[in-house]
Formats: sequence, structure tokens, C-alpha cells
Amino acid sequence: MDLAAHLRVLASREHLSMRELRPLSGLGPDAHDALWETWQRIPVRRRTEIAHAMVELAEDNIDLDFTMMFRWLLDDADPEVRASAVEGLWECTDVPVMRRLLALLRDPADQVRAAAAMALGRFAYMAEIDELDEEYGRQVHDALLTLIHDASQPTEVRRRAIESAGYFAASNDVQRQIELAYASSDQLMRESALVAMGRSMLPRWLPIVSRELESPSPALRYEAARAAGEMADIARSLVARVVRLCSDADTEVALAAIWALGQIGGETARRTLQHISGSEDEARSQAAAEALDELTLEEGFFESDWRNN
Repeated sequence: MDLAAHLRVLASREHLSMRELRPLSGLGPDAHDALWETWQRIPVRRRTEIAHAMVELAEDNIDLDFTMMFRWLLDDADPEVRASAVEGLWECTDVPVMRRLLALLRDPADQVRAAAAMALGRFAYMAEIDELDEEYGRQVHDALLTLIHDASQPTEVRRRAIESAGYFAASNDVQRQIELAYASSDQLMRESALVAMGRSMLPRWLPIVSRELESPSPALRYEAARAAGEMADIARSLVARVVRLCSDADTEVALAAIWALGQIGGETARRTLQHISGSEDEARSQAAAEALDELTLEEGFFESDWRNN
């Protein structure tokens, strides 16, 4: 197929379909020259639409792989396209992508820096579980801290950096920044602090998470429920409060609490999820069934591991 010609066709289409975008899946490095000049000639608005469409299609169709396109689009002149490219690379864990993300922390566009800071969270996680070279882990840690310390950065950039840095549980500097973020008068920073607390999985944060499970703010209740789930069995003491949130008037908060019970586990969590799975509320019932599956899978894994040892 003439890829350049196909791009020109895409640029003229009113609607984008999976069939039309499929030729951009599974490309190799050698296709760059055939595409790039044509891509740059496509109007900005259309480029952003194509980039967004690829992200959405890749999330819903595991047989589509736009990885190479997304790597190239990190060099697009438009910040919205670059931010979409970062989002599209959410499954990539190789070092070249990590390096590009670190470089994008200096991008002139706020939205690109925020997207890159968020995407670096998976590398922070890999570093914490020893799946990333120690030196690379240090680079991610230091780059995120530099961004957090930079008061000239907008809230959206700093908060995403705090969320990603949360995985560095052993870093006193990071944990101190989480503490400061939670003490902020900016609720968005407080929300991100809760995200980071959950990711750190440190018992020291349990009192704060517990308190925010009863916050008057739905957004803070939601993040507290998610944080409790991230902490898994460390948050077992919070189960009663998480259970109460399963009937929260805010559906998103309730769904977060249901998910959290599946992560925390225990008999109370199991009974609650079994009860909710029979609910007439379809969203909550389905979420409870999925959480039960997760809980059963996790218990089966540990039982198998115990038997083998």
C-alpha cells in the first residue's frame, strides 16, 4: 500500500473508521520517510483528530498497534498531537521511550509536560519493583522531583509529577513532597497527594486516607477509595469505611470503593461484593462482579504459592 497516498485520503475523510486507520498499525521504522512529509502537510486539526482516534482504537482493539506512529508523533509540531502520542504509548516500557518522556518534561507546552510526567509513573513503578535499571530509576526519580520543586510549573504538571513519584516509597524527599501537596490549599494537589499515598503503600498515610474517605468532596472521597485499593491488604483496617462508600450517592465514588474492596480483600469485602453483585444497579453490580473475580484470582494465586512452598 502507498502509505503516503492513504494518509492523504485520511486527511480528506469526514469520519475516521478502524478500517481506514488499520494500515497505520504495525508499521516498522522504515515507513517513517514515506509518511512523515505527508503527515506534516495535513492540517493541524485533522492531525489531532487522527491521533485521538488512534489512541481510542488502540485501547479498545488489542490487535491494533500504533506504537511506531505514536513514537513519530512525539515530534509533531502541535502540542495536542504530542500529548496524544504520549498517551498512546501507555504500554511501552522500553528505555528509548523512557528517555523521550524525560526529554518531554522540558517541552514548551504545559499539556505535554503533564502527559509525560503522568506516563513516567509506570517507569517509577518498574524501578520500585526492581524491573528497571537502578540508574534509570534514579533518573526518573530526580526528574520528577525537579518538576515538583519547580514552583513556576502549573498545577497540572506538578500534580501529575507527584502522582508518578508516589511509587518511590523509600524516597524521603518524595514522601515529604506528598505531605506538602496534601497540606496545599489547592484541592487538585490534595487529590494527587492521595493518589501518591496509595501508590507508596506506606502505612503512615492510612490516617489521612481514612479521613478523606468521609470527605464532603466527592473527588477526595474517590481518590481516597482508590488509594485504599492501591494499598491492598495494608488498608484492611479501612474496609468498613470503604464498604460505606459502596452506596455513595456519587456513582464514580461508589465504583471506586467497589474496586478497592476487590484489591483489599478479606471476608467482609467478599460478602459486600457478593451482595452488591445482585444489585439492580447495573453499573455497581457489574463492578462488584469484576472485583469478585479479581479477589478470587488473587486468593487463588496466594493459595497456589502457599502450597508450592
